[in-house]
Amino acid sequence: MQYPFSPLPHILTGIEAAMSPARLARFRSLPSPDKNLALRMYVWNARLCEEFYIPLQFTEVALRNGIHRRLEQSFGANWYKNQKFSSVIPNRHKEDLANVVTAETAKRGTSFTVDHVVAGLPFGFWQNLMGRGLAHILWKYNANAVFPHAPAGTKRETIFEMLERLRKFRNSVMHHYAIFDKNPVTEYNNIRTLMSWMCPHTLWLMSELANPAGVLARRPTC
Repeated sequence: MQYPFSPLPHILTGIEAAMSPARLARFRSLPSPDKNLALRMYVWNARLCEEFYIPLQFTEVALRNGIHRRLEQSFGANWYKNQKFSSVIPNRHKEDLANVVTAETAKRGTSFTVDHVVAGLPFGFWQNLMGRGLAHILWKYNANAVFPHAPAGTKRETIFEMLERLRKFRNSVMHHYAIFDKNPVTEYNNIRTLMSWMCPHTLWLMSELANPAGVLARRPTC
């Protein structure tokens, strides 16, 4: 689908005002001043972001669940209460953890479990647990506990760098930025590689449900 809509001038003016001229200008192909094409490009980019939602969600959930299991091994089922754990994480993550525990306890009452903590913590919290600061505690030998299907010899540093790439791309998608010209195919391959190292079965499902290349092929041209 080429998104062949062309709103009437007064409708386009209203849309441009609501979305902001600066935002739509990002999608205008110079030297073409065609605002209708810019709007179609904007919608197409939004569809592309939408196509990444499942891959990003599946990968983030698999990552945090894998790290959660590793934390249980090192600090017990209620690792979030363990002072040995809280003593080795940065202050900003201590605050993240305390805030999530407080909010989820108030919300869930007697049904509160550690799973609510896992789901409530931000992506950056989990990524940083793969960082150098906890390498001697959680990843002394390798990161196989979370990435059991990674090629032999894969370094924790390599995985951390891939997660950092994912984090930046995830933020672009979630903040509704233009991603069509930010190497989306390369970013998708990065996501797929991480998932393949965690769970090939979930990668299969993810691949069945998402097709960024198909959306890229439908870029508006006029």
